[in-house]
Amino acid sequence: MSLHVSMLVPGLAKGGMTRAYSLASALRVLGARVDIVGALARNEEVYPQPPAGIDVIPVPPSPMARRAYAMQRAARGDILYAIKPRVTSFGVGLWCRRRRPLLLDVDDRETQFRAEYDATHAVSWRRRARRQIKRARNPDDASYTRWMEELTGRAAVITANTRLLCEEFNAVLVPSAKDTTLFDPARFDAEECRRTLGLDGQRVIMFPGTPRAHKGVEDALDALDLLGWPDARLVIVGGREVGHVYARSLRARYERWLVHLPRFAAEEMPGVVAAAHVVVVPQRDTPVARAQFPIKITDAMAMAKPIISTRVGDIPHALDGAAYLVAPSSPKEIAAALEAIFADPREAARLGAEARRRCEERFSTAAVAGIMRGILEGMR
Repeated sequence: MSLHVSMLVPGLAKGGMTRAYSLASALRVLGARVDIVGALARNEEVYPQPPAGIDVIPVPPSPMARRAYAMQRAARGDILYAIKPRVTSFGVGLWCRRRRPLLLDVDDRETQFRAEYDATHAVSWRRRARRQIKRARNPDDASYTRWMEELTGRAAVITANTRLLCEEFNAVLVPSAKDTTLFDPARFDAEECRRTLGLDGQRVIMFPGTPRAHKGVEDALDALDLLGWPDARLVIVGGREVGHVYARSLRARYERWLVHLPRFAAEEMPGVVAAAHVVVVPQRDTPVARAQFPIKITDAMAMAKPIISTRVGDIPHALDGAAYLVAPSSPKEIAAALEAIFADPREAARLGAEARRRCEERFSTAAVAGIMRGILEGMR
């Protein structure tokens, strides 16, 4: 398939890049050339770094008119693919498509992030007023995204990564692709990986990603409080907001249990996940969380790791019978699942192997490429 696809993202150092890389990798399996165009400030770096073979084209972040013009000039693909229904991606695509097909991908309830953030971060009226002014100047603010969501019908095809978002946006379900040849447990020795990361002699309960309130990290930490295992650690890997107030509050309250590893390049992540005894993804039951399917779950599935997650959104659909599923916001159930994993490692390994099989069947790059092939052929 000889195609050139230009992906438009809100920013090269912001949310959405992992999803963009996932879709780009599936398109490359089909023989397409893919580049990703987005804003990048001078003091920023592309995060996470792109996989091999995917070109990233940075443009100036502001002013908005200059950014849009630069993105138009850089996006030379036969097909435009906007990541997230934002002014800075989908809005630019609508403006510069010029008879080219424009696809849109939706992987979150974008406009509800701000509502959940405000609900969990009380601020003074002065600070709130300053934030309102700042938001008005920010093209990625939720108010502008609502406007973009009203225009999603202008996309040739809409893709989404959960069934709930597919219903809301009349989209085609396209899971996030995982390179199961890169994420292959047979390539790694777990004990050696733990030694390399300075985690030897510890029970490694891993959360690979950015901690946020709706992701339930506190529930996993409260579970460790209940268990009191002196050798247990919740290992948070990377994340975009290490110094954020929420991350600082976690460290202040749970310093005994927390280890925070730095960011790793994409090709290093399989070795990091290999070090885990357990991967925990304790999503809470919120409007934002219900619409998500955390990519970190497929990392763990591909690496055949025992997984503890919650019955929220599409998670049970993917993991029922291949993981330890618990009620959301339930540290006691997380603690019981951890006890079961370390008490019966053979059963934990069996569930990990089943998770790996499902990942190859449903979430591998080849499986997602087959879905993308159908979408592209249907556009002809």
